[in-house]
Amino acid sequence: MLNNFDKISTDIDLFLENCDSLIVLGIGNDIRGDDGLGPYIINQLSILKAYVLNNSNIDDIRQEININQNENQDNEFEFFDNVIDINTGNTPLDEGIDSYIDKLNVDVNESLIERMKKTFFINGGSVPENFTGLIKKINPSHIIIIDASLMNMEAGEINIVNKDNIVDISISTHSMSLAYLIRYLELENEFNILFIGIEPESMDLSFELSDNVKESSNGLVKLLFDKILGI
Repeated sequence: MLNNFDKISTDIDLFLENCDSLIVLGIGNDIRGDDGLGPYIINQLSILKAYVLNNSNIDDIRQEININQNENQDNEFEFFDNVIDINTGNTPLDEGIDSYIDKLNVDVNESLIERMKKTFFINGGSVPENFTGLIKKINPSHIIIIDASLMNMEAGEINIVNKDNIVDISISTHSMSLAYLIRYLELENEFNILFIGIEPESMDLSFELSDNVKESSNGLVKLLFDKILGI
């Protein structure tokens, strides 16, 4: 990841130019090792957002995320009218992100609060197509999709692919084509879409990310949150 970190940062900056509202969609199965990196990243971003907006105790934030998830599952239609981040909240805040929080010095002004309200973190799990209705309802100007991707790279390496190239290649570890997902999303509106793939090391049955993939995921969490704060 470190070899191309500057390029990734620049590519994300260029993508987020003129961003009015943003969805970050994490895809993956969090019981299959590194395949769970998408949900893991969404969890960390959700906690950081709640921390900045509420300046709350981290344990309280985790509990609130769990409560919101349970309520959303019980009343899906009400949830669609009162959109918040949708996330399992089962993954604890990683120590690497804890140290990032300690260094955060954020001016929580009205502009930042409004921007955060237009930024949504969605855990699409292994069935992201189930969230296309929600994405269309939010109708963001920009969408970032994150997934474990088999790209013949070193474990933990990060690659950015624009939506035009996604149509031509299959890089997701899942059976559902990202190209098909994007085409379906854009039946009515065209979105600015960026795909970020991370090369997995192991997708065996496990709740843990491998060390290299977790390091890369944490680096991406910090980078994305910095970018979101600066939009």
